[in-house]
Order: sequence, then structure tokens, then C-alpha cells
Amino acid sequence: MHLFDLLYSSDPGVVFAFWVGLSMSLASLVLFLVVLVLRKLSQRRERQHRQALARWQQILTEAMHNGVPPHLPSLPVQDMTGFMEAWNALHALPEGKDNPGMHQVAWAIGLAPKLEKIALRGHFHDRVMAIIALGHLRSVSSFSRLEPLLADPSPIISISAAHALMRIDPIRAVQRVVPQIVARHDWVDGGVAQLLSEAEPDIVKDPLRSAALRTNDEIASRLVRFLADVSPEAATEVIRAVLSEPHDEHLVSTCLQVMTDPADLDKVRPLLAHPRWHVRMHAASALGRLGQRHDVEILLPLLADPQWWVRYRTAQAIAHLLGGDVAMLSQLRDAQQDRFARDILTQVIAEQTLEAA
Repeated sequence: MHLFDLLYSSDPGVVFAFWVGLSMSLASLVLFLVVLVLRKLSQRRERQHRQALARWQQILTEAMHNGVPPHLPSLPVQDMTGFMEAWNALHALPEGKDNPGMHQVAWAIGLAPKLEKIALRGHFHDRVMAIIALGHLRSVSSFSRLEPLLADPSPIISISAAHALMRIDPIRAVQRVVPQIVARHDWVDGGVAQLLSEAEPDIVKDPLRSAALRTNDEIASRLVRFLADVSPEAATEVIRAVLSEPHDEHLVSTCLQVMTDPADLDKVRPLLAHPRWHVRMHAASALGRLGQRHDVEILLPLLADPQWWVRYRTAQAIAHLLGGDVAMLSQLRDAQQDRFARDILTQVIAEQTLEAA
């Protein structure tokens, strides 16, 4: 059947099928052309990105070592992604941090407003890169533009903004960032710990300590860990306050894990009889880590604890208090009447022997 016959067929079904097939063919052709154009545009953008990255990496590297080049080009919009990648990568190097030459380039090309615009209205990946770049730039004028991003729904955007603010003005930023650490459960602990580690301990320890003492036990448990990394001395004050009063067993366990002051062991020893097994376990570990040889006697009953982990950590604690003396551990094992106590000491003795070998 010829094309003319299909167009003027007396059968409506044939005509309908013809036009449907023709429409589908045209739609497929248009879709193919759209995909082809999009691919070409993507390849073009990627090529521009690589060229900009190479060009600005060379310029910034020269500025890092020799100061601003004599003929500094402008920074067009299409170069921004390549520039940000080069800028952030070079700042990650030891010699790139707060490098005067690179910062002179930044001021010469008017970098701050360009980055602020992308940080507020760009694509997601570009926004994150711009926020990180603003943190490296340390432009005080950018602080107020970045501060609202602490409340951004995206945890990546918000914690990146927190990092940038802490780099720009840590004394001012810590008063905004610590309440967000308390409020935002979507900030991963590793990111928060890195954020706090980049600031001076004297700047963050007091706000963290105050927040830990004011908030509920669940959040205080996270804050105590962060505080212990930042300032063990400041964490000791919180730990002492927590162990002096009844608190959630998870918070108590956290305090036992991070405590560093042997002066608080009088608050630890009663916890060896705590009804929750994980508290008994962490109390035994803390005593083994910070106690003295005479504490072996009060640890001995836990060698027969119903929970294996309590018995194991207790046996390890005793081994530590005895200085890993296998002969003394063997004598202690042989003196035990409880089968579980003998078994767990036998295991720890084997571990000690293997380590010594």
C-alpha cells in the first residue's frame, strides 16, 4: 500500500494508525535531537570546566609562590566552577592555607560577591563548592550572607556553612553554630567533630560545656563526646556533674567512656553494680584505664557477670591494672570458683600471651 493510499484510506483505523506511527517517529527524532544537543552542551561545559580549572590552577599556583601575576585575567561566569575547584584544592595544601598571594588574586578579581551569588542561588554542588570557597576566603563581609544557610534544609549545605563561618570569624560563629549542633540531628557526628577541631579549644569549650549542662540527656551525650575531643578538662566538669546525679544510662555510659580524671573514680566504683549491663561494662573499663592495682579486688565479682561483654571488659581491665603480668593473671584465674570467671580470664591470658609473642 502506498503512502497516498494510507492517507486517504476509507478505513479510519488505518488512517489513525498511520498518524500515530508518524507522530511517534517524529517524537523519537525530536527526542534524539534533544539528547544529542544536551550531550553536546554537557561536553562543552565539561571542556570549559577543565580549561578553566587548568588555567586558574596555574594562576593561583604562581600567585601562591610568587605573588599576583602581572597580567591577571578577569573571572567570567563560565570559569567559576573550574576556579572554585582549583581554589578549594590548593587551600587544602599546607602551603595554600591563608596564602597571601592567592588572597590578593581573590580581591583583585572581586571573588567574594561572585561566590556569594552562587552560594545562595546556584546548583546544589556549586553551592557547596562556593560555601567552602568563601570559608577559605575568610571575607568578613560574607558572614551575614552565609549565616542564614545554617538553617538550610540540606544538612550538607548547612554544615558547610557552619564550617565557613567558623573559618571567617570563629568567636562570632560559635555562638550561632553550637545551638545548631544541639538542634540539628541530621548533622553527622564526624562532620561536627571536624568542625569543632578546626577552631581553637578556648573558643568552643565554654559554649559546648554550657550547652551540655543545659540540654537533655540524649543530646548531652553527643555534646560530651565533642567536648572531650576539644577539651578534656572542660569535659571533666560536665562528667563530674552528670555522675553526681541520676541520669540516663546512655549519657552515663558516654561519660565513662571519655572520662580522663582519676579523681572521679569514686563516682565510678558504685556503677559497677548498676542494673544496666552496658553501664557496668563501661565502669569496669574506666576503672581499668584510670584505676590502681587495689581496684582489682572490687572488679573480681564482675568476672561472673551474666553478660559476656561485662566479663570480657572486666578481665581486660584487671589485666591492665596488673600490667599484663600473665603469671599473676594465671594465679588469679586458678583462684576463681566461677566457671565463667575462669574462662574469661583464660581468654584474656591467651590474648596477652599472643601480644607478647
